[in-house]
Amino acid sequence: MKLARNTIIPIIMILLLAYFGHYIYVVDGQIDWLRFCLVFGIPFGVPYMLWVIPIGGNPAASTAILALNIVIGALFGCVIAIFALIRALIYFVWWLIGKITGLRA
Repeated sequence: MKLARNTIIPIIMILLLAYFGHYIYVVDGQIDWLRFCLVFGIPFGVPYMLWVIPIGGNPAASTAILALNIVIGALFGCVIAIFALIRALIYFVWWLIGKITGLRA
């Protein structure tokens, strides 16, 4: 269960995002890096997105603050996605070494 939670699920999620998000972040055969960060960052950055909640003011300012929160959260999420992938790969390597050597069950 630990292997699935720490390795398989994050890697499958990132691969699914890469496969389905390909239609969004590839423009004219080249990667648009802002869209790339949005595709990979929004699912991983959701808990960190709304750190400034727009209360009061006019609707235009509230919409602008929400859009800024989404972009900043996506940039944070893109970095978090990179670290989640690295952590999953390291955990898998340690699990594999443990199974081969028999030191860790």
